[in-house]
Amino acid sequence: MMNRRDYLRSLAVGSIGLSVSPFDVHINNPAEGDMSAVMPDAPSGPIAPSGDGNTTFIVADRGLIAVLAPLLPASMVTIPIDAVDADRLVQSLANGDALVWLGDPTNVPEALAVGGYALANEPLDMAWKGECPLTRPDVPLKPARALGAYIRPPKGMPYHNVDEEIRADFLPVLEAKDRFGEVIGYPAVYMNYFAPSLALGRFEGCECFFFFVTDPLQLMDAAAWQSVLQGIDQKRSSFLQVTDFNTNYSAFHHRERVQLRVRLRNRNDRAVSAMLRFSVKYSGTDAFRPLGALRRVPEGKSATEAIFDFIPEFRLGLCEIKLEVLQDVEKAELLAVDGDLKVVETRHLAFLLANDVLKTPVNHAVKGPNLEIDGEGAFWVGTHYYPSSSWWEWVWRDYRPLKAEEDFAAIRKAGYRIARVWINPVIDEQVLRSIDVAIDQAARHGIVVILTLFTQWVRQMGFQRDSGEQVLFDFRHPRDFNLISVSLRNIDLQREFISILAKRWKHAGNLIFNLSNEVYVKDPDASQMDREVQAWPEVAMPAGTLRDSLLYKRWAKAMTAVLRENGAQQIVLPGYLFSTLDGGDVLVANEDAPMVPWHNYYPAEHAGLKLQYFDPIAANKPVLLEEFGYGEWNPTERYDGTAHYALAAGATGAVSYEWGLSWLARESCYWPLPLRETLVDDPDPRWFSPFAEMAKLMSERGVGMCPTPSGTGYGSIYHGTPFPASAAIALGRLGLFGKGLQRTKYDENTYVVVPKARLEAIEILDDTFRKLWAGHVLFGVWQEEQLMDLPKSAKVVICPMALGKAATAQLDRLKNNGVSVYKGDGWQGNAAINRVGIDADNVRLLARRTANGLLLTAASEKPLNQVTLRYKGNAVGFGLGDFGMAHLTDRGIPQIEGAGTITVANELVCRVANGRIMMATDAVDLRGAGEIRLMVTTPTEVTFARTITQVRITDGLDNLRQISNSFAGKTLLVDDQLVRYIIVVCFHNPDQVH
Repeated sequence: MMNRRDYLRSLAVGSIGLSVSPFDVHINNPAEGDMSAVMPDAPSGPIAPSGDGNTTFIVADRGLIAVLAPLLPASMVTIPIDAVDADRLVQSLANGDALVWLGDPTNVPEALAVGGYALANEPLDMAWKGECPLTRPDVPLKPARALGAYIRPPKGMPYHNVDEEIRADFLPVLEAKDRFGEVIGYPAVYMNYFAPSLALGRFEGCECFFFFVTDPLQLMDAAAWQSVLQGIDQKRSSFLQVTDFNTNYSAFHHRERVQLRVRLRNRNDRAVSAMLRFSVKYSGTDAFRPLGALRRVPEGKSATEAIFDFIPEFRLGLCEIKLEVLQDVEKAELLAVDGDLKVVETRHLAFLLANDVLKTPVNHAVKGPNLEIDGEGAFWVGTHYYPSSSWWEWVWRDYRPLKAEEDFAAIRKAGYRIARVWINPVIDEQVLRSIDVAIDQAARHGIVVILTLFTQWVRQMGFQRDSGEQVLFDFRHPRDFNLISVSLRNIDLQREFISILAKRWKHAGNLIFNLSNEVYVKDPDASQMDREVQAWPEVAMPAGTLRDSLLYKRWAKAMTAVLRENGAQQIVLPGYLFSTLDGGDVLVANEDAPMVPWHNYYPAEHAGLKLQYFDPIAANKPVLLEEFGYGEWNPTERYDGTAHYALAAGATGAVSYEWGLSWLARESCYWPLPLRETLVDDPDPRWFSPFAEMAKLMSERGVGMCPTPSGTGYGSIYHGTPFPASAAIALGRLGLFGKGLQRTKYDENTYVVVPKARLEAIEILDDTFRKLWAGHVLFGVWQEEQLMDLPKSAKVVICPMALGKAATAQLDRLKNNGVSVYKGDGWQGNAAINRVGIDADNVRLLARRTANGLLLTAASEKPLNQVTLRYKGNAVGFGLGDFGMAHLTDRGIPQIEGAGTITVANELVCRVANGRIMMATDAVDLRGAGEIRLMVTTPTEVTFARTITQVRITDGLDNLRQISNSFAGKTLLVDDQLVRYIIVVCFHNPDQVH
């Protein structure tokens, strides 16, 4: 009888055919060093595979193949990396074959959705990932050059059920560590294609093992690789594939039973046996302890489900579970015996053990024009966290706390202190417990969560009553596209929905409630309103922007009252309005709010323009750039520019859209594209026209609350990993150096007045602001509503738009008191205006009053070798590639950003060979500081005016460590590993800051 090993060998050989010349490269025992034995003499075309689900292809360079070929298991077939036929390889993998890729990832077929990115020029230390899914051989790993693997979908914004979307687990195998011991990438990953791809139904049963190591033999010798490949062969020979491992909830309370669910697929034609072994590790402990085991026999070409049920010890915190799949591969079909069981695959998950009521410390407050976090003022940055490719439908129903814990740690380490998330439109205990976990995880990492409740994508919403009844209601009627992210129907059901959240999270101290995402209100009529709403006094007002804005304000007040009545005392932000698209005035709508939100997807300068237009400084409260982004992955220039303009224009923080993907959804989205309801023959002229244009691009075959995933098109990290890409790093840099830049209300001598609820003024004032920036003017913005409180310091008032009667009368009084009032550009020649001197043309200057002084930001579209900013006896010089900053205080200049030669009062501070440097000190001035903190945008050399005595680095969490070999005399050498860190440079006593 043919044994299992011979059976596998026959499958492998039969799948490729002995007469197929491209596979003549696979010879079991080539002569040592004889390349002719492993390569065809003259291949007629690209070498390509042809398998049937039982072959494992090894792609590597020819030299490596020559070394490994004699050592390979029978089921493995080699393909030189320079001879890959991507289409035929994909065809074989689509049918369930496997792939081991050894080397450069450049030619990895796009359809596999895996890419590589540069880690470092020098060899890096390697280690097996703690949650490695493979059986780890006991072999030494040597430093090697490598690239980091990440999820890279072939299309940034695929349409659900139209474009192919891979369903796979991205599981790290190896970690690469820089010379400081920090993990910076995953050079080896296991891609487990657990289900057919969406739309095309390919790759079920496929498993790919990517080792993006430049020289694999530098990492391990041939014998070690043989051990690794034998482990992979054992995995494939088991015919087993874990297709799901989860729990019924992501959080559990005292004495609740945990249900562990495993689905195991068998690729074999006949039934095989397997043992599933479970272990547990509680918070605060170091080792796993046994839980139990279950034996299962999945029938041929089918799957089995195993459910392990237990009550955990109640130790607050994350509880981690390890699943091991064991099998005697040779005897697996002998179902009556266990045989010699060996681990063929390992998986990990975690859930939160929590008290019945979620309680987290209060970590933020609004004070004046600033959001304070942990009692400190600063310029804050944050991001949106939507870790699943489903964006919405599955993110909270398939929340993965173990991966999310890694993500929140990385978010904080990157310099971010705010995370914005959206709640499901239909909530139940599964959804709510997942959000419990996210809030708890964020709190432990010092992150403020902004939770958004109502959005423009929603058609229906729902909740469960205590009786178990599931309530589903229309949030938006099919003809209500003039009301976006707000509904004037079913007000009581909206209240009931919010009351559930208020009762549940009233003790979540790191939470901010955001009622609506992006709001559009345009002339709603009585047919779109509940009877209660029809009685609101705002309904009787004349149609127009003011009525629209006040109707939303009234709705927000009603919803906020529900939160308060049910014990939730957290900050409530009503929401951003599409003010630039005539959808209501965001300032009027948020008059009752302690902070004003703004969103920006226009070019970076528009963040500065609109944040100044809607500046609430007259009311002494902050404005938050709650959302900004750009429709492509890792848009570094857009992130960098938008964050700089937000800081310069007075925002208390900037929140990117978005972090990126952490995992790929297990199932298709399911909502039926609500926006397609705009595709009617008689659209209402009040409707939000961009939605109708978007809907035209949506196929009736599509599906989802939104027709596309989000993170793939807007993300800023290397998907599937916790590692930020250059866009996320650019934003984080301003967050890491935002301390001391909190805003203050200051009496200027020049003000621009913005009219109330006159949205046609936006473009006109855009032009005014641009001219003020170009003229290097120090000015403030004052809203019409507060004109009676204009500071007495005002000498010049610029008012391009007509105001209401009361404000116009106040302008007349100001004129009579000697204030110069301008409607046009006559202000440009007024000598009373405060200006910053700049010795270069075409430089924009924005000024932000800080708690300690004045932050000047210079912007230029063209690089300038040297620019000097002069103000009140201060002179700061730097090269200006795009942005430069100088923080002027009464005692000195503690922070500068710039390029090239950087000077203060014509005294050299440093010279930067490449890129831009951000540097700051806790001392009064950079020139005499005992130590400074700095980050650079690219590897470079920085030469200081003083001799360096010590260099330390910090990871963004104030964990300092001393490093060597990074400086010589006055020069700091920043390579591609050091560039990731905040660098602390000491010039004399390193333990003392002067």
